[in-house]
Amino acid sequence: MADDSSVSLWWVLLFVLLTLAVAAGAVLFVGGNLVVPPEFVVPV
Repeated sequence: MADDSSVSLWWVLLFVLLTLAVAAGAVLFVGGNLVVPPEFVVPV
């Protein structure tokens, strides 16, 4: 197959894509529910 550096790079790219997909889904979910009570939004 490929060397370790290539494999790890693919895993990092896959992880980033999954993170972006989850973030986009969360943004769309919150955007679709604009009637969220202020108590639900907890500052980090």
